[in-house]
Amino acid sequence: MEFIGETISVEYVQEPGWLRPVKFRTRDTEYIVQSVDERWEEHTLNDPWWQRRHRVHYALTVTDGRRYELYWDRGARGKG
Repeated sequence: MEFIGETISVEYVQEPGWLRPVKFRTRDTEYIVQSVDERWEEHTLNDPWWQRRHRVHYALTVTDGRRYELYWDRGARGKG
């Protein structure tokens, strides 16, 4: 498994209660999502407000069979 720490472009559709990724683009390649295999959220509510993290994670399978794990970082991030 390899961690690639870069911002990517993701297209979502609205589902009841959540946003489902349908495709994403990274390094000049577009991937079509075949299935969202798992979705979970990570919250750090005990930290001071400027250090809190709220991430939504997605484990995906794309049309060529490869699996990816993406996350959407929605939390506040302090500097320093």
